[in-house]
Amino acid sequence: MKERTVNFKKQNRIKIISIISTCLAAFFALWLMVEVGDASLIDDPVRNAVISTRSDWLTPVMKAITYMGNWQTITVICLILLAFRKTRLTYGVPLSIGALFVSLANKGIKAIVMRPRPDQAMFLIEQGGWSFPSGHSITSMFFYGMAIWLIRRNVTDPGLADILTVLLAIPMVLIGVSRVYLGVHYPTDVLAGWCLGVLVIAAIAEIIKRASNDIK
Repeated sequence: MKERTVNFKKQNRIKIISIISTCLAAFFALWLMVEVGDASLIDDPVRNAVISTRSDWLTPVMKAITYMGNWQTITVICLILLAFRKTRLTYGVPLSIGALFVSLANKGIKAIVMRPRPDQAMFLIEQGGWSFPSGHSITSMFFYGMAIWLIRRNVTDPGLADILTVLLAIPMVLIGVSRVYLGVHYPTDVLAGWCLGVLVIAAIAEIIKRASNDIK
């Protein structure tokens, strides 16, 4: 039994290292593409395909979706989770710490890469600052993805967990898509943001699991 537990922990450690390594490799590959000017190989066809779907009914939907990744929205949700004792430690603390970390990391990386945003003529909303990586994409992938992981870990009702997973997966993915649709980001910005978001999820999830084992 003890040997099985050790093997499981070893396999889990290898899995976490693999996820983090893959995300880092993908992120730096995207960064390199931006630096050498090859990002257009991904950006142009994907961006053209997404923007071609613009319509009068879809644009307000995409605007509403993108606002779900705004710092104001994430901050309000974090404050609500921190306000209640039942959700404070289980959800509020890890989501708040992680959201703050990805926000600071995003600002730092943007300042280093300094990639200009796409042509403002294509903007459907006002947006300033640098383009790479997409802050909305990092935040949404981490925040909603981490929330899914925490729910799958803590909610005992499988049906409820499945429903919440589907509901949270929608903004987790579509917020990044909305940034391309609204013209304020390149697809490689979004992909880079998703990579970093998954990386932070894996890191914090591992910290939580280790802390729980130490308590036990």
